[in-house]
Amino acid sequence: MKAVSRKGISYIELLIVVGLMAIIGASVSPFLSNFILRNNLETTVDNLVGTIRKAQSYSMDGKNNAVWGVCLSGGNIRLYTGSCSSPTISEDFSVSSSVSITGLSDTTFSRLRGEPSNILGVTISTDIGSATISLNAAGGMEIN
Repeated sequence: MKAVSRKGISYIELLIVVGLMAIIGASVSPFLSNFILRNNLETTVDNLVGTIRKAQSYSMDGKNNAVWGVCLSGGNIRLYTGSCSSPTISEDFSVSSSVSITGLSDTTFSRLRGEPSNILGVTISTDIGSATISLNAAGGMEIN
């Protein structure tokens, strides 16, 4: 009598693999969630710092013969010329819904020296942490 060979996997083997994948997925989920929140926080801080610096630089350079500013418009950080509510030129960076920004008021920068119209103390926060950006009267920035 010849032995019959069977190829494939059994139902038990399939259940074991699916069970192991579920356990691994459940244990990784909190780490992935924290990673995403931390990444959203760092990305928002980087975008805001870059936008402030770009507005300051554009004003000092006299780009488009205009004064440039930064504001929070809806769920976006806005780089603009004109006014925040009706900009002549604008560039928006979306902010994740998991991130909260407080203290960012409509701020423009002077031509030649790049001094801000407002002193800023901006707090960017998520469920796992926060960062503070301070902009002084001379246009110097500190990030904590």
